[in-house]
Amino acid sequence: MAVIGVTGARKLTTEQVEQIKYELWELDHTGNEWHIGDAAGVDELARNWVVNGELKIYEVTGSEKWHYAERSTRMVKAIASVGGTLHAWANKPAPQGLKPAKNWKGANGSGTWGTIALAKGLGVTVELHWLVDGLESPDWL
Repeated sequence: MAVIGVTGARKLTTEQVEQIKYELWELDHTGNEWHIGDAAGVDELARNWVVNGELKIYEVTGSEKWHYAERSTRMVKAIASVGGTLHAWANKPAPQGLKPAKNWKGANGSGTWGTIALAKGLGVTVELHWLVDGLESPDWL
């Protein structure tokens, strides 16, 4: 059994949707425990595409920006507590100056990259899936 967290871009092209479906299919095994947020895009695709294992959905509890960060923080801490892996589908580079942290530091509006930085700061393994060719991971990842 694997514990898999999912994060990623909200706006996707048709090609990106097909890539994500294939990569989720490769990960979708009976007995896996999935941790997925309630956002559009990658989160929504994973919630609707994953059929094996147990789904744990993390919902935003308000409408302020910090509520979104709090949702992602709950998910990452749950993954960290059981040694899971965060799979992140990114379609833009990490914001300049972003570094791993043990609490949410913000990522210039990028929830995906904020979630990745928090996961690294808490010692979670991160598997980055690029949705756009030519982008490079930050040194800390």
